[in-house]
Amino acid sequence: MPVIDLGIAFNIKDKADREHNVIILSISNRIIGILVDVIGTIMDINDEELEKPPSTISQENIKYISGVKRLENGLLVHLVPESLIDLRDRQRSSVEKRMFTRKETDISGHYCLSADNEGNAAWLPCRVLDVSLGGMKIMMESHLNIGTSVIISIQEGKELEGMIVWSKSIQEQEGFYTGVKFTDPPDVVNEKIRKIMEI
Repeated sequence: MPVIDLGIAFNIKDKADREHNVIILSISNRIIGILVDVIGTIMDINDEELEKPPSTISQENIKYISGVKRLENGLLVHLVPESLIDLRDRQRSSVEKRMFTRKETDISGHYCLSADNEGNAAWLPCRVLDVSLGGMKIMMESHLNIGTSVIISIQEGKELEGMIVWSKSIQEQEGFYTGVKFTDPPDVVNEKIRKIMEI
């Protein structure tokens, strides 16, 4: 049966550095598998409990989402089951595209969450493990919530702005692998990445 990696299909990450957990679904008389990080609590959710998806979700992704439910530690995204069948082609094209754009690195850097009115920021160390036009994977000591805005600084003048889209603890180490999606326009990101790769 076809298995869809939601991380790839939704441009969150492009390889499974985790155990494989697959949910089997029967949709419109078709059987498909969904690759997920972990299978958590099973919940019954009424349509009345769902809110409109936030404006931060791209138009490209909005057709796959029927709504969101606010939880204590984040948002639960409710997917439209019938739309998942269309994700197979999207996943395939995403993998093909990223094969040529993602570069593995091991570069020391710093990140900050915000700056005060005088432009001062608390910079913390991190390591950039890979980078592409869409985002980067970094290793940091602290866990950051999904949706947190960050600035990643590689060297002076080589800063990239983005948003946390996933975070996973590193087994047998203190720290987290974190995915950052860039918020800068692609042409700006392309020029900054070119400079970063010159390091």
